[in-house]
Amino acid sequence: MKLTSGAQKLLRSLSKNNPGVTSILPAGIPLAGTVAAGLPIEAVENKESLSLTSCFGNGGDIFALEVSGESMIDDDIHSGDYVICRRSAVADNGQLVIALVDNENATLKRFYREKTRARLQPANEDYQPLYSDNCRIEAVVIGLVRKL
Repeated sequence: MKLTSGAQKLLRSLSKNNPGVTSILPAGIPLAGTVAAGLPIEAVENKESLSLTSCFGNGGDIFALEVSGESMIDDDIHSGDYVICRRSAVADNGQLVIALVDNENATLKRFYREKTRARLQPANEDYQPLYSDNCRIEAVVIGLVRKL
């Protein structure tokens, strides 16, 4: 995540007037340990933190998009989820991608290269695949964040 220039100025001015202000800004969510989703395991407290940066990196090629729509629900991607993406102009068959169709419409789909066109495959039987000979891969999806 990058701060806007206005936010950076505000943070600098706050930290000048109060040198301890940066220590109250969280670097992430406390990662308290591991919990079993099967048989219970020993509860051991951890002293780490979890952030999107620690999970996915902080290069300028990483960004997030909020999902709108239901075409990917069979891949357990729902409206309101956030997909974490890495900028890329290429993708392997079957990868989840952010694609730009006809230079104006962005979509989240599984990418398949066919002989003369690309197939952008939804993961919901109520939706039809999109076929395009004018499709540009903008990013590949590397993660998902969901609020419950």
